[in-house]
Amino acid sequence: MPFIRDGRIMIADAFDRKYTLPAFNICSAEMIRACIEAAEEEKAPIILQTYPADILQLSTKHMKDLIKSYAEDASVPIMLHMDHGQSLDMDIDCIRNGYSSVMYDGANQELNDVVDTTQKLVGIASVAGVAVEVAAESFNAGQVEYTQPLDALRLKEAGADMIAVSIGTEHGQTGALKLDLLKDIHETLNHPLVIHGGSGVSAEDYAAARELGVVKANIGSALYRALRKVWESSADAKNHREVYERARASLKEVAREKIRFMGAEGKA
Repeated sequence: MPFIRDGRIMIADAFDRKYTLPAFNICSAEMIRACIEAAEEEKAPIILQTYPADILQLSTKHMKDLIKSYAEDASVPIMLHMDHGQSLDMDIDCIRNGYSSVMYDGANQELNDVVDTTQKLVGIASVAGVAVEVAAESFNAGQVEYTQPLDALRLKEAGADMIAVSIGTEHGQTGALKLDLLKDIHETLNHPLVIHGGSGVSAEDYAAARELGVVKANIGSALYRALRKVWESSADAKNHREVYERARASLKEVAREKIRFMGAEGKA
């Protein structure tokens, strides 16, 4: 199946059919392959995404080329997203190099500035056929400030295709969603929403969230923990290829679980 260049297509489908796309943070061929194999087994569309530190390992151009080559041999839709883009220039680089979607992280700015930057980014991305996600709050431990519906509405009005909302999760932590707040945001915006820190969210919360406009949830820590466990327990491996094989198997099971939690299975 072709690599999905315009991320807005997959986002709209998830919103219309009320499922959540798992967005897996990846930085290596083993992680890419494991997530795609999980998606194929579950017949699920997925997002593969890079964090700023990941593109220090592999440039945006080479990351897109690698994922596109895997996607074109896959049986399910796959798109590529930039997670926590730190500047307009970083997101523009991703757009130029073929990403399907980019995020602008405005957590350290005043809301007015985030709105202004969102408008500029949307103007560029829409011409290129690329989706835009925006956040105005931090999801890091100890820095959580809950999203206010009217603030999120300003980001929608600025043109963001997806709005990442702070509703009880933190990066790397287990968290229960504040479903009443999510409901208020959904009723105010009726617009695609995103959850960060999604590794520790329960299947029950995901079932509620996809009925309330959540089209994307980020999974990073769950993959990292599975990968680290394999590394730490592989002293008996015959060679590096055996370690990679074990890692792919472990990562794939994590990815399959998250796909099912989000109701994305069978949606391809």
